[in-house]
Amino acid sequence: MLDKRLALCAEMVKGKFVCDVGTDHAYLVSELLTSGKCTAAVAADINEKPLKAAEKNLHDAGVSDKAEVILSDGLKNIPLDKITDIVIAGMGGELIAKILSECDELQGKNLILQPMTRSEKLIKFLYENGFEIISQKAVSDGKFFYTAINAVKNNSQKKDMPPLFEYLGKLNFSDSEAVKFARFEAESILNSGRALRDSGRSAEGIKKIILANKIILETGGKTMYTVKDIFSFMDVIAPMKNLHKGDNSGLIVGDENSPVTKILFALDITCEAVREAAEIGAELIISHHPVIFHPLYNLNENDPACLALKNNISCICFHSPLDMADGGINDIIFDMIDGYIKLKKISWFEPIHPDGRGYGFLCSVKNEIMPKDLARLLKGIFKCTVVRFTDSGKPIKKLAFCSGGGGSDLPLAIEKKADAYITGDVKHDTWITARNNGIALYDCGHFHTEDIVIPYLIKRFSEEFSGIEFIHAKADRDPVEYII
Repeated sequence: MLDKRLALCAEMVKGKFVCDVGTDHAYLVSELLTSGKCTAAVAADINEKPLKAAEKNLHDAGVSDKAEVILSDGLKNIPLDKITDIVIAGMGGELIAKILSECDELQGKNLILQPMTRSEKLIKFLYENGFEIISQKAVSDGKFFYTAINAVKNNSQKKDMPPLFEYLGKLNFSDSEAVKFARFEAESILNSGRALRDSGRSAEGIKKIILANKIILETGGKTMYTVKDIFSFMDVIAPMKNLHKGDNSGLIVGDENSPVTKILFALDITCEAVREAAEIGAELIISHHPVIFHPLYNLNENDPACLALKNNISCICFHSPLDMADGGINDIIFDMIDGYIKLKKISWFEPIHPDGRGYGFLCSVKNEIMPKDLARLLKGIFKCTVVRFTDSGKPIKKLAFCSGGGGSDLPLAIEKKADAYITGDVKHDTWITARNNGIALYDCGHFHTEDIVIPYLIKRFSEEFSGIEFIHAKADRDPVEYII
């Protein structure tokens, strides 16, 4: 009697003359011939030793007169003209693909392919090389899981492969065995991804983790993301290697192994934001500003970090890494202003790291603009209630900007001969310095020049993750009220 793996292959045989490549002991051939499903067969293997065992088993089964035993590397020595079905089972998906690629006589043959590993490589090969997958089934045998693919060569031209097709093929998830197989494969990919992640290869690791969870979702399961997985993706968006010394970024509150199904995003983690997260069932809050920046000398529920911990809500905060990230806050500001007056980056405004990466940018202005017109433009860009500025009375041909609380860096803008400096948190004496030096200075607000990153983060996560809900906090608003 065949084991479940070979029985699944036998089930897919349709014709009367079968060729079993890598036959080993010829168990499959013996069963097909003794049952009468096939009337003739070729048992082929690359090694002589298993062929001797095959010959004995065929003799013992009384079907040696119906089977030819051939020493062959793949299909190279097999006369295929009368063969209806070709079975290639019990080897890696890449090797099966190689055997198929080396044979030009596959048209019209019923192919039964059973990869022991890397089934996704085989499916990708079939899709891209003119094969059609007729059906695909799975079976479990103890703790082992297998899939078998029934395909034909018809030289069909196909468009780009559908998402996940190389991993799921034509598995039917109304079949519990298909579900078991897919989830087993997903778990293997997930473990591989987390191993890569934990070795410091966040970008490679998180791709596999996301892939594994998408496969799980396709089978009707629930995602298996953890806080650490989410942190790893944040590390891809805004690498922690760019952390400014003394900045408190990272996983600040909570357990990295906690499961995540819902995430709240806000510029600041306030008590109001924590209560909102608790109310909607979010297990994690992601913010730009650190929820703990200064030392805590006592613990109470008026501190959002304590309130988050009490409600089992984790907090991930990416401060300086998000300022300096490619595509991060200051790149977003550049793109927003560039859409109106066309900028060209000259350099980072305030270099921090040896490679010059830092805060803000110094830019030349292609379409020069007067200070008051720029103030109006910035008010619309940042959706500010007010923009405070000094009018130098001179056209702006070079400007510098730094998000957040960069008011104290005005001397650097003057040193770099900028005509304008855009930032937030400007103090009275800084305005006087700007007037004395004839530079247009703009205070667009700490909140408004940084909250622009929250929609960006939600977009990045939504593009990659399925099965997690991403929510922009209602509590994410300017903490200052204005009377105008």
